[in-house]
Amino acid sequence: MKFWTTRIVSFIIGIGGCFVIDLLSHRFVGSYEQRLVVLAGLYVTLAVSLNLINGITGQFSIGHAAFYQIGAYTAGYVSRTYITMGGHNPPAIPWLLGMMVLGAIAASIAGFVVGLPSLRLRGDYLAIVTLGFGEIIRILVQNTDALGGSYALDKIPKIQPIWLVWLLAIVCIAVCRNLIKTARGLTFLAVREDEVASSAMGVDVTSVKVTAFIIGSAFAGAAGALLAHYEGLITPTTFTMDVSFIILTMVVLGGTGSITGSAVAAIFLSYLPEYLRGLKTSAGEPLVVSGAAVIAGLAAVVVGVAFIKRILDSGRGTPRSRALKYLGIAVGVVILEPIISFALHPIKPLSSMSIEAGQLRMVIFAATLIVLMLLRPEGVFAHHEFSWSWVRKLFGKRPVPQAEVAA
Repeated sequence: MKFWTTRIVSFIIGIGGCFVIDLLSHRFVGSYEQRLVVLAGLYVTLAVSLNLINGITGQFSIGHAAFYQIGAYTAGYVSRTYITMGGHNPPAIPWLLGMMVLGAIAASIAGFVVGLPSLRLRGDYLAIVTLGFGEIIRILVQNTDALGGSYALDKIPKIQPIWLVWLLAIVCIAVCRNLIKTARGLTFLAVREDEVASSAMGVDVTSVKVTAFIIGSAFAGAAGALLAHYEGLITPTTFTMDVSFIILTMVVLGGTGSITGSAVAAIFLSYLPEYLRGLKTSAGEPLVVSGAAVIAGLAAVVVGVAFIKRILDSGRGTPRSRALKYLGIAVGVVILEPIISFALHPIKPLSSMSIEAGQLRMVIFAATLIVLMLLRPEGVFAHHEFSWSWVRKLFGKRPVPQAEVAA
């Protein structure tokens, strides 16, 4: 009983948080910041839904942007045809909810189409299939005049409830979280650990894989519908291969199998590029760094990672002593970067190269993944999740025993 009470209370708190985010966004920030809040919520849904496929079920899909695009174009085209071109004026929120369902259905059908023929594939082979599917969808849309072609599908009616974006994220988290906490969810985890063994134990591997693809793609399609109605126009360039890689980066960074990690990484990595783009000099110009500074930063990070890796491999010392060593390495990296940059300054091609900070996001993504794979390949959160028992432990309270929870 206490288990379900905790779940219900958590869901109510999550719903309340959605409306708080909406209220604060409209009252204290401008339209640009509001758009960042919306994108963060959409990326949380995308990352958590992909984590269901990649992390919880153990597949390797890197074409999640395709399902995102299918939902966006399906909902956008129907709304444009019915409202803008047809002259109808349905209630905004109920209509948007209907378009989210429509986008989810269209994307889930695509997920079924991708998942079913790919059941005999795994690992790199499945990744190639999903990547190819994503590019096929983008190219088809780009060459379909009815969908705007390579320009844009415009004149989509704008419906912009921020609370609904985050409500979708909360529902996605709740569905995935509760799924893995049920007997049905154990089959997903079993397939992730060993398909052959789980099949021998009676698990329907085919059903598990297809179900994961359908649920994950459905949430991505619903997120696409929200994006289309928030922006008012969508283009094929919004759903390029880079977007799939960014979503995958969020899952890997947070920890494959960790819903909490995917959500936190999605918020962080969706904000980071905009933060870099917004960096200005004292004169108000975009911040520009030299090629020498970029190379020096990467070299300093490599040196720091090498020392941290050596400490991790040795496994010696108390947690406090290791923490002090990590702090010293971080300080050393900060000091080393300008020294290497100064040493590289005489090389004219590097010193004369100017790069805006906003253009370094893919470099940062790549460097982050490399460092993470070397130091913590299981991700920041690994398979750990946020829980109320962890909060009680944080404040020094005794965790509730499992026997009491079951009672």
